Amino acid sequence: MKKYFSYILMGVAVLCTGCDNFFSNNSPSSMDSQIFASDEQTEQVIAGIYAILGEQNSYRSRLGGPWVMPGTDIEFYAPSSSSATPDFAVYSMTSAGHADLNVKDKNPWAYLTVGIERANVAINGIEHGSDTTKATFRYLYGEALTLRAWMTYEMLKLWGDIPYMFSPMDGTDASIYPKKVDRNLVFEKLRVDLKHAAQLMPNAAECPGTVPTLIKKATVERMNREFALGLLARIDLVYAGKALRPLQMAQGSSWKVDFNVDENKRIELLNEAMWACEEVINADGYSKLLDNYQDVFKAVSASVTDYNQSESLWEVPFADGTRGQFMNRMGAYVNKTAIASNLLKGMTTSSKSNAKIVATPSYIFSFEQGDKRKWVTLSPGEWAYDADSKIEGTSGSVLYQSPEKIVKNYFGKYRQEWMIFTTAGDEDGINIPQMRFADVLLMYAEAAIGSVCGVKPTRPDNLGAQSLFDKVRARAGLPSKPLTMENMMQERAWEFGGEFIRKYDLMRWGVFADKLWAAQEDIANFTHVTNGKIDFTGTPYEGKLSDAIYVKYAPTTEVTKDGSTAYRIEQIYGLQLGENGVPDGYVDGSETGGWVKSDAYISNGAPAASMKAKYGHRIFDAELTKEQLEARQYWPIFNIILGANFNLYNDYGY
Repeated sequence: MKKYFSYILMGVAVLCTGCDNFFSNNSPSSMDSQIFASDEQTEQVIAGIYAILGEQNSYRSRLGGPWVMPGTDIEFYAPSSSSATPDFAVYSMTSAGHADLNVKDKNPWAYLTVGIERANVAINGIEHGSDTTKATFRYLYGEALTLRAWMTYEMLKLWGDIPYMFSPMDGTDASIYPKKVDRNLVFEKLRVDLKHAAQLMPNAAECPGTVPTLIKKATVERMNREFALGLLARIDLVYAGKALRPLQMAQGSSWKVDFNVDENKRIELLNEAMWACEEVINADGYSKLLDNYQDVFKAVSASVTDYNQSESLWEVPFADGTRGQFMNRMGAYVNKTAIASNLLKGMTTSSKSNAKIVATPSYIFSFEQGDKRKWVTLSPGEWAYDADSKIEGTSGSVLYQSPEKIVKNYFGKYRQEWMIFTTAGDEDGINIPQMRFADVLLMYAEAAIGSVCGVKPTRPDNLGAQSLFDKVRARAGLPSKPLTMENMMQERAWEFGGEFIRKYDLMRWGVFADKLWAAQEDIANFTHVTNGKIDFTGTPYEGKLSDAIYVKYAPTTEVTKDGSTAYRIEQIYGLQLGENGVPDGYVDGSETGGWVKSDAYISNGAPAASMKAKYGHRIFDAELTKEQLEARQYWPIFNIILGANFNLYNDYGY
């Protein structure tokens, strides 16, 4: 196994291999020190780091899809009536790993470590072979440092304690078979590197012309100073917060959720997080917060990569329509009938829609009245093409949004009809956003009030934490609200639903198991049926909801390729607490006033929500106790990795 593992990792040192999209055929070996005297060749080496992100079990699919987004209090994996929910989606995975993840040499652990090794080679080469007094090399140096920090943090998110991998492999056993270290050591190195990167790189607006080959304008597809600082703030808040940790760095150790560091260190980290966010805000200005919440995600879906027209600080980049499955897996669902009709923008008859992530019922009903984010975050219905729409004035099959069941309400931030090109099979080429400007505003506000740290920062609140919190709410159409930690937790749920953030927020706040447990118990409130209707008697929803929902349609020609008329849901009644009757203009038993009645709670006479262990609507496995759920915050290290490195082991009872 040593020989096999060595070949896998040592092979990545030759960065030109397998990167035809980034390298010319006659590129010299990246191990040649002369490469790093050339800015163009150094940039090609760094392109090899980005290239690893496009591999199948890397961010093309596994690391950028539902495999790494299991249940939270607001999101869970859409269940099937014919197959059990995958183990990775309900926190029941073992070290054997899921078949999609535990692949011999193409698994998430391997790809991330390969990417980190490529970054190590680039960083070492620049430090020893480049003239870092020149702006171009300074940018490339900072870019490589930030890429390495981001990939390392991705590993920390998934596995907790990981090896310390900050120098190129040198052929020794220590580098081929690295041991896990206390994550605080890794956090400290990341802080140093990201602050250094922020000194090296210019602000995004100053990037045009800095690097000669691949970057021609300020773009969300390349690293910049703002993302380095934003990532630093995110890491600081995680480091200052709570975490599931082994009591000892030894196999078989017991574990608990506790703060990572003492109070004085938490103050230091909160101060630094505020500073980092303040630097980003001062660099970009508040215009970086787009006026319209929907436009944030339209820009991603339409592949807008100009930094100045996007709210993203950085996105994992993919080529249009030729690589990447983010929209396919994480976007709003499109029915096969709509795909077959070949009318919807962004789709052909060969396209696929394998949307997997849906909202918990408690999340759907949590939004404040008038929150503009609700029906952007959630898809009001799946696109379908048939004659069952019941839309007034139509006959025959039409393209329309069919309302979802309460437990199949997909997230709608990424939508096919907003794309500017068409998908090919599973591939859509949509970038994966990693941080938005709104997150920077809320991180500053959270750090300023001390987060869950039990202490407050000593740094002055120069930007006004309350005003930043209010800016995010104002865009959503909501009034000011006191900036408390409880309100911040809720606000982040509404702002970032379906964006890969919630699980890690819950972990650092130390409320992971409590929040998931409560959301799972809430699903049971939608499983009671009396006389063929949902029965909310004795639940928190009694007297607050109707037994059905009602939708009103509006014609649109904006979503079809040929300008033909489709029908989108314009209004929804019954999915907001207090909407417990029928909408004005609707007469029960007849489709009047433009309203169409739909049963969100019943399916073929049975409750749409099921608590069955195998095929039910599960945020986590029904066999897990609350204590066991708490211990499943991290993935196990898969057997294929354990077999290749005898120094690694699993914690947390795996």
